[in-house]
Amino acid sequence: MRLLLRKIKVALTPRRWLLKTRLANGAWVFGMNRAGFGGRGISIFRDSIEPEFQHLEEFLESSGVFVDIGANTGIYTIKAAQHYSKKNGAVLAVEPFLDVLIVLSHSISVNGFTNVRLRNFCVGDHTGPGTLWRNFKKPNLFSLVQRDEQASCLPVLVVTLDDLMVWEGLDHLDYLKIDVEGAEQQVLLGAIKTIEKFRPIIQMEVSIRDVAVDLPDYSVFQAPESPNRMFIPDEHPKIHLPEQLGWVQDPGSK
Repeated sequence: MRLLLRKIKVALTPRRWLLKTRLANGAWVFGMNRAGFGGRGISIFRDSIEPEFQHLEEFLESSGVFVDIGANTGIYTIKAAQHYSKKNGAVLAVEPFLDVLIVLSHSISVNGFTNVRLRNFCVGDHTGPGTLWRNFKKPNLFSLVQRDEQASCLPVLVVTLDDLMVWEGLDHLDYLKIDVEGAEQQVLLGAIKTIEKFRPIIQMEVSIRDVAVDLPDYSVFQAPESPNRMFIPDEHPKIHLPEQLGWVQDPGSK
């Protein structure tokens, strides 16, 4: 019944209004009331929108560094920022589409966060110029990979994660979330040094295409009906948590 009432509320809310949602940890998230703009899903499903989102804080220590590549309206950014707010952890959110980045900035301001860095470019396999394709006119499908023959495009700056970590002066990385609509391989190719050095937990959406991932001594897990895979270093203290949650381990990851 609650889901139905939330859907009705979204349907009745004017499209020009921002949807406002309170997460389980007390943080506020704002999003546009338009398909693909990041506001509707979280408004309806709240923390249960994805298993990884629902259990995110169980995978985080009290302090750390969280990098959100393809942040969109920033639900992961906001939840991680709230979690880290008492122990001075840092969140780095990268979103190339300015319209939704502005909404994320509003969420950060309303929550009073001072531990979030926003960056307006793409992350990929090189540092230099690139092209962002506006696939199907929905920001949650925009990508460095063209999937829509009718898509318009934007010239963008592309930065490797390896370069970005140096630019930001970050000396560790605990959790890396990647949601880039088909450009996952490009992101990983530009993050080889970072992953080898810091061995973070990596959450990556793979619903668009399967990605060949070579991560030595990582185990791969997937929650039922989830579009994401979670890659956890075998030596990580959270390595047993996915199985405790009922997630399935990829037998080929061992």
